[in-house]
Amino acid sequence: MPDPDCDPLDLALVTQETGIERVHYFDQTDSTNTQALAHAAGSSEPLNELFVAQQQTGGRGRGQNRWWSDDGSLTWSVLTRPLTVPPAHLPQVSLTMGLAICEAVEQFVEGDVSLKWPNDVFLNHRKAAGILIELPASTPPRLVVGVGLNVNNSTRNAPAELRESAIAMCDALPTSGLQLDRTAVLVACLSQMEEQLARFENGDPSLASDWRSRSLLTGRQIRVETPRQMIEGRCEGLADDGALCIQTSGGIQQLYGGVVVDFQ
Repeated sequence: MPDPDCDPLDLALVTQETGIERVHYFDQTDSTNTQALAHAAGSSEPLNELFVAQQQTGGRGRGQNRWWSDDGSLTWSVLTRPLTVPPAHLPQVSLTMGLAICEAVEQFVEGDVSLKWPNDVFLNHRKAAGILIELPASTPPRLVVGVGLNVNNSTRNAPAELRESAIAMCDALPTSGLQLDRTAVLVACLSQMEEQLARFENGDPSLASDWRSRSLLTGRQIRVETPRQMIEGRCEGLADDGALCIQTSGGIQQLYGGVVVDFQ
C-alpha cells in the first residue's frame, strides 16, 4: 500500500499553476493511462485532465514492458483538450513530451539529461522516466500522455536488475538523503508539457533540433529489435519526423518503432 506520509501532492496548487482543469487522484491504481483511456471513452468534455496516482501497480510502457515505481515516484497521465494527431506523427509527440520532461528535470538537478529514442528520459546515462502516448477512442480526438518519473524513490530500493540501469532524481542531488518537492516537480513537468505541445501544434521549426541536441543514441553503435528483424548499426540521429536514423551495412534505415536492446 502507498505510504500516506510520502510527500503528499498539493493538487490545488497544481491546478493553480498549470493548465490542468480537472484532477483525478488515486491512492492506488493499476495504470493512470488505463484510467485516462476509460474516462475519455465516456466523456466528451473538452478539458485538460490529469490522472495521478500515489502508487501505480501495473504501469505500462511500450509493448509489454512494465514500469517500476515505488513510494516517492511520480506517475501520471494527461488527457489533453481536443487535439487531432495522425498516428504517423506520434513519434514526434513522444519526443516532444520527452523534451518537456528533460527541461523540467534540469530545473531541479544537475547532470546530463538526455532523450533515448523513442520514449525514455535518461539522467546521467541511466533511465529516469518513461513516456507512453496513446490515442483514446474519444470524440473529439484527444491524446493520453502517460509519464512515470523517478523522483524520491531512490534506486537503492529498486529490483537488483534495475539498480545499474535506473536512477531517481534524488540520486543525482549533491547530498545523499535529500528529497525533492514532488508537487514542484509535477508542476514543472506539466508546465513544460503544455509549452512543448504548443510548439508542436504550432509547427515550431526548431523543435526537431532540440530533440537532436538531447539524443542519447546519436553516434553510438546500437541494436534495435523490430517486429520483423534485428537492425544493427551506427545511430546518425533523429529525423524531423521523429524517425531514428541508423547507418547499417546496407545503407541508412529510418525506424519509427522498435526496442533499442543495446547501445554502446
